[in-house]
Amino acid sequence: MNRIEMNVSTGVLKTIAFTGAELDAWTAANAIAQAAVFPNAKAAFILQVKSEAGQLTAQVLKGLESEYELAEKEATAYKAVGYPAAPIPGSVKSEINSKAAKGVTITSTVACDTILSAATIWRNAQASLRGKRLTTTSAAEVAVDAAALDTLKASWAAFLVELKTQLV
Repeated sequence: MNRIEMNVSTGVLKTIAFTGAELDAWTAANAIAQAAVFPNAKAAFILQVKSEAGQLTAQVLKGLESEYELAEKEATAYKAVGYPAAPIPGSVKSEINSKAAKGVTITSTVACDTILSAATIWRNAQASLRGKRLTTTSAAEVAVDAAALDTLKASWAAFLVELKTQLV
Protein backbone atom coordinates (compact mmCIF):
# COMPACT_ATOMS: atom_id res chain seq x y z
CA MET A 1 0.00 0.00 0.00
CA ASN A 2 1.18 3.53 -0.71
CA ARG A 3 0.67 6.97 0.67
CA ILE A 4 0.76 10.19 -1.30
CA GLU A 5 2.72 13.21 -0.12
CA MET A 6 2.66 16.67 -1.63
CA ASN A 7 5.39 19.27 -1.55
CA VAL A 8 3.42 22.31 -0.48
CA SER A 9 5.85 24.77 -2.09
CA THR A 10 5.88 23.10 -5.50
CA GLY A 11 2.61 21.20 -5.47
CA VAL A 12 4.42 18.07 -6.64
CA LEU A 13 2.87 14.78 -5.55
CA LYS A 14 4.93 11.70 -4.89
CA THR A 15 3.94 8.18 -3.95
CA ILE A 16 5.75 6.55 -1.07
CA ALA A 17 5.31 2.91 -0.12
CA PHE A 18 4.22 2.19 3.45
CA THR A 19 6.79 0.51 5.64
CA GLY A 20 5.73 -2.70 7.34
CA ALA A 21 5.11 -0.83 10.60
CA GLU A 22 3.07 1.88 8.85
CA LEU A 23 0.97 -0.71 7.06
CA ASP A 24 0.34 -2.56 10.31
CA ALA A 25 -0.69 0.69 12.00
CA TRP A 26 -2.99 1.63 9.12
CA THR A 27 -4.56 -1.85 9.09
CA ALA A 28 -5.20 -1.67 12.85
CA ALA A 29 -6.68 1.83 12.61
CA ASN A 30 -8.89 0.77 9.70
CA ALA A 31 -10.12 -2.28 11.64
CA ILE A 32 -11.01 -0.06 14.59
CA ALA A 33 -12.86 2.35 12.30
CA GLN A 34 -14.74 -0.50 10.63
CA ALA A 35 -15.62 -2.00 14.02
CA ALA A 36 -17.07 1.35 15.08
CA VAL A 37 -19.17 1.63 11.91
CA PHE A 38 -20.35 -2.00 11.73
CA PRO A 39 -22.98 -1.84 14.54
CA ASN A 40 -24.55 1.15 12.80
CA ALA A 41 -24.60 -0.72 9.49
CA LYS A 42 -26.30 -3.68 11.16
CA ALA A 43 -28.91 -1.46 12.80
CA ALA A 44 -29.56 0.39 9.54
CA PHE A 45 -30.03 -2.86 7.64
CA ILE A 46 -32.44 -4.23 10.25
CA LEU A 47 -34.51 -1.05 9.97
CA GLN A 48 -34.38 -1.33 6.17
CA VAL A 49 -35.70 -4.91 6.25
CA LYS A 50 -38.57 -3.98 8.56
CA SER A 51 -39.41 -0.93 6.47
CA GLU A 52 -39.35 -2.78 3.15
CA ALA A 53 -41.51 -5.57 4.56
CA GLY A 54 -44.04 -2.98 5.73
CA GLN A 55 -43.93 -1.15 2.41
CA LEU A 56 -44.54 -4.34 0.45
CA THR A 57 -47.49 -5.22 2.65
CA ALA A 58 -48.92 -1.72 2.21
CA GLN A 59 -48.42 -1.89 -1.59
CA VAL A 60 -50.30 -5.17 -1.84
CA LEU A 61 -53.14 -4.22 0.50
CA LYS A 62 -53.40 -0.57 -0.64
CA GLY A 63 -55.37 0.23 2.51
CA LEU A 64 -57.97 -2.42 1.68
CA GLU A 65 -56.98 -5.04 4.25
CA SER A 66 -60.39 -5.18 5.96
CA GLU A 67 -62.12 -5.50 2.58
CA TYR A 68 -59.83 -8.37 1.55
CA GLU A 69 -60.36 -10.10 4.89
CA LEU A 70 -64.14 -9.74 4.56
CA ALA A 71 -64.06 -11.18 1.03
CA GLU A 72 -61.97 -14.12 2.23
CA LYS A 73 -64.28 -14.72 5.19
CA GLU A 74 -67.43 -14.57 3.06
CA ALA A 75 -65.97 -16.78 0.33
CA THR A 76 -64.80 -19.34 2.87
CA ALA A 77 -68.25 -19.49 4.46
CA TYR A 78 -69.95 -19.65 1.04
CA LYS A 79 -67.76 -22.54 -0.06
CA ALA A 80 -68.29 -24.34 3.27
CA VAL A 81 -72.05 -24.50 2.64
CA GLY A 82 -71.56 -25.83 -0.90
CA TYR A 83 -71.87 -22.70 -3.08
CA PRO A 84 -75.68 -22.32 -2.80
CA ALA A 85 -77.60 -20.45 -5.50
CA ALA A 86 -78.88 -18.04 -2.85
CA PRO A 87 -77.89 -16.09 -0.92
CA ILE A 88 -74.66 -15.13 -2.63
CA PRO A 89 -72.40 -13.07 -0.33
CA GLY A 90 -71.71 -9.48 -1.28
CA SER A 91 -67.99 -10.05 -1.84
CA VAL A 92 -68.72 -12.90 -4.25
CA LYS A 93 -71.30 -10.74 -6.07
CA SER A 94 -68.72 -7.96 -6.32
CA GLU A 95 -66.24 -10.36 -7.93
CA ILE A 96 -68.91 -11.45 -10.44
CA ASN A 97 -69.78 -7.81 -11.20
CA SER A 98 -66.13 -6.77 -11.63
CA LYS A 99 -65.64 -9.48 -14.24
CA ALA A 100 -68.95 -8.56 -15.93
CA ALA A 101 -67.72 -4.97 -16.23
CA LYS A 102 -64.89 -6.43 -18.35
CA GLY A 103 -67.36 -8.42 -20.46
CA VAL A 104 -66.55 -11.71 -18.72
CA THR A 105 -69.26 -13.91 -17.26
CA ILE A 106 -68.36 -16.11 -14.31
CA THR A 107 -70.37 -18.22 -11.90
CA SER A 108 -70.58 -17.62 -8.19
CA THR A 109 -68.46 -20.74 -7.69
CA VAL A 110 -65.69 -19.39 -9.92
CA ALA A 111 -65.93 -15.97 -8.24
CA CYS A 112 -65.69 -17.56 -4.82
CA ASP A 113 -62.74 -19.74 -5.81
CA THR A 114 -61.00 -16.70 -7.37
CA ILE A 115 -61.29 -14.82 -4.08
CA LEU A 116 -60.00 -17.82 -2.12
CA SER A 117 -57.13 -18.38 -4.53
CA ALA A 118 -56.02 -14.75 -4.23
CA ALA A 119 -56.35 -14.96 -0.44
CA THR A 120 -54.25 -18.12 -0.32
CA ILE A 121 -51.53 -16.55 -2.45
CA TRP A 122 -51.47 -13.51 -0.19
CA ARG A 123 -51.52 -15.54 3.04
CA ASN A 124 -48.63 -17.66 1.79
CA ALA A 125 -46.74 -14.51 0.79
CA GLN A 126 -47.41 -12.98 4.21
CA ALA A 127 -46.05 -16.08 5.95
CA SER A 128 -43.01 -16.11 3.70
CA LEU A 129 -42.39 -12.39 4.22
CA ARG A 130 -42.72 -12.71 7.98
CA GLY A 131 -40.41 -15.71 8.12
CA LYS A 132 -37.74 -14.11 5.94
CA ARG A 133 -37.99 -10.79 7.80
CA LEU A 134 -37.53 -12.46 11.17
CA THR A 135 -34.67 -14.73 10.12
CA THR A 136 -32.91 -11.93 8.25
CA THR A 137 -33.11 -9.45 11.11
CA SER A 138 -32.03 -12.11 13.62
CA ALA A 139 -29.08 -13.10 11.44
CA ALA A 140 -28.14 -9.43 11.02
CA GLU A 141 -28.15 -8.94 14.78
CA VAL A 142 -25.49 -11.63 15.20
CA ALA A 143 -23.51 -10.96 12.00
CA VAL A 144 -19.83 -10.74 12.88
CA ASP A 145 -18.50 -8.79 9.91
CA ALA A 146 -19.41 -6.75 6.86
CA ALA A 147 -19.11 -9.76 4.54
CA ALA A 148 -21.78 -11.65 6.51
CA LEU A 149 -24.00 -8.58 6.46
CA ASP A 150 -23.48 -8.16 2.71
CA THR A 151 -24.55 -11.77 2.18
CA LEU A 152 -27.74 -11.11 4.16
CA LYS A 153 -28.40 -7.94 2.15
CA ALA A 154 -28.07 -9.81 -1.14
CA SER A 155 -30.32 -12.62 0.07
CA TRP A 156 -32.97 -10.14 1.27
CA ALA A 157 -32.92 -8.22 -2.02
CA ALA A 158 -33.27 -11.42 -4.06
CA PHE A 159 -36.12 -12.58 -1.81
CA LEU A 160 -38.03 -9.31 -2.31
CA VAL A 161 -37.67 -9.52 -6.09
CA GLU A 162 -38.98 -13.09 -6.09
CA LEU A 163 -41.88 -12.33 -3.74
CA LYS A 164 -42.94 -9.28 -5.75
CA THR A 165 -42.92 -11.41 -8.88
CA GLN A 166 -45.26 -13.90 -7.23
CA LEU A 167 -47.67 -11.16 -6.16
CA VAL A 168 -48.03 -9.52 -9.58
